[in-house]
Amino acid sequence: MTTPRNRFTIPRGPRMRRRRRPLPYPRRESLPLPRWIGTLAVGSIVGFLPWIVYLGLTLPQKVRSEHYDIAWLGFDCAMWTILAALAFCALRRHAATGPIAAVASMMLVVDAWFDVFTSSAEHGAMTLAIVLALCGELPLALLCGWAAVHTERMRARAYRGMRERFDRAADAVSVPRAAPPQR
Repeated sequence: MTTPRNRFTIPRGPRMRRRRRPLPYPRRESLPLPRWIGTLAVGSIVGFLPWIVYLGLTLPQKVRSEHYDIAWLGFDCAMWTILAALAFCALRRHAATGPIAAVASMMLVVDAWFDVFTSSAEHGAMTLAIVLALCGELPLALLCGWAAVHTERMRARAYRGMRERFDRAADAVSVPRAAPPQR
């Protein structure tokens, strides 16, 4: 006579062999980047500094630009596109939310900077640019920066949690079970 199967029992079958050591997982949150990337970044900032000094000494204070409006319209359209991509990724909880939020934050800071420093002082344009930067662009940039950091931390925490659940499940399957009771 067969006994009815309890729906909560683990089906019998080939057992998983117990791992002797856990799979490697870095405990600190660091990316496995090649070391030459840091050296390249340091070399870039050292090499870029003389160029900044040169431009500071040689650029004129005033320049008339023929396509000033197209440049700003293009930048604002690009910033709108990045913010739309951020909204799309955040609503779908996509893995690219963090990097896109970082790009959006930087674009908002750049937009605030150039809005203030390219506006003229006449007719209150500079005052309006400062108010918009302080009340709109810079707070939104801080929020996007926070989202960039927060999403990366949440992703790392989720990966650690998945890893711990996997380890617990693997250990539970590999534990020898007691023999079923005799009837």
